[in-house]
Amino acid sequence: MKRSTDRILTTHVGSLIRPQPLQEFLRAKQAGKPFDQGAYDKCLSDAVADVVRRQAEAGIDVISDGEFGKSISWSQYALERLSGFERRQVKPGANPFQRGADRRRFVEFYAELDAREEIAPEVTRVVPEPADRDDQPLADRDVESTEGGA
Repeated sequence: MKRSTDRILTTHVGSLIRPQPLQEFLRAKQAGKPFDQGAYDKCLSDAVADVVRRQAEAGIDVISDGEFGKSISWSQYALERLSGFERRQVKPGANPFQRGADRRRFVEFYAELDAREEIAPEVTRVVPEPADRDDQPLADRDVESTEGGA
């Protein structure tokens, strides 16, 4: 862990904006559409290397992968690494992302976001049984991406 007694170290929390080519792969993956796994892996690796380089150039002390390997959202990241979840169809026209305290508190922000981003989830997830770790190689890849990048 990086530490300093001379100053407060800089970092950021959460996702950084993913490059458009990476977003295209992630949307195809999330929709269950076919995509080239090798091309996706290279795109992800290149995008992480670029965002790590840019953070270093900006003087960020504690660098991250921008959460690029976490698919479209943190919840999807967990779903890819844990078992016990069940996918259920969303009713046509319904948007499961419309719920939550942030949506009520920041109505204008989410209206602008929703107007820019295509929100068309076809399935939602529920947990009918206990969750458990499922895919350790994906988690290992995420750790490798930041250790090797800075």
